[in-house]
Amino acid sequence: MIRTASRLRDQALNVLTVDLTEIGQNLTPEQWYYGLILRLGRQLRLGDELKDFWDGNERLSPVQRLFTAIREVAMAKCTTPLVIFVDELDTVRSLPFPTDEFFAAIRACYTRRSEDAEFNRLTFCLLGVATPSDLIRDTRTTPFNIGTRIELNDFTEREAWPLAKGLGSNEELAGALLSRILYWTHGHPYLTQRLCRGVSEAWPPVSDAKAARRRVDELCQNLFLSSSAR
Repeated sequence: MIRTASRLRDQALNVLTVDLTEIGQNLTPEQWYYGLILRLGRQLRLGDELKDFWDGNERLSPVQRLFTAIREVAMAKCTTPLVIFVDELDTVRSLPFPTDEFFAAIRACYTRRSEDAEFNRLTFCLLGVATPSDLIRDTRTTPFNIGTRIELNDFTEREAWPLAKGLGSNEELAGALLSRILYWTHGHPYLTQRLCRGVSEAWPPVSDAKAARRRVDELCQNLFLSSSAR
């Protein structure tokens, strides 16, 4: 998310990031949606304008106030495309109220592109451990059937190869180390990077492929399989 947001900012897009864990869980719908609007306003430097809109439209529901504020305040002030990253999506499952209407409103922003061209400038990127059926659970509501789903898979050997650069200047030996690391981790991103780090910090450096295999096996045992690792 951080790298993608950085690339989009380099293209002069307005990029906002919202970590749902920062808003909390023991709160009312009013507090939750207000927490969202505060974070968007702070990043857009439109905090006062969005707060005034929120306070001046108390008769609207919280979700309607949020998305109307995005359309009438944030998008009116920003002439470039607006991308909103919503991170830690799975935390909505622990809220004391349903959030179906939040995701239904995101879907509505997408479907309104056909009648309001301004919505073509608005994109949401949802990140977290969830399936579309987790987002809108009410069977009476249209499911979250829009967007593009991006699966994050484990590293292949080709994808992991850049990590070999940190395993030593000898390319053949670095390849042997990485190959043995992947033997244990099967490309799991965290385990692969953690074991690579352990190998790069180990001293003294290994001198041949047999020693490389033994070094990785010992480190894997110490880091993940020993009683101290538990």
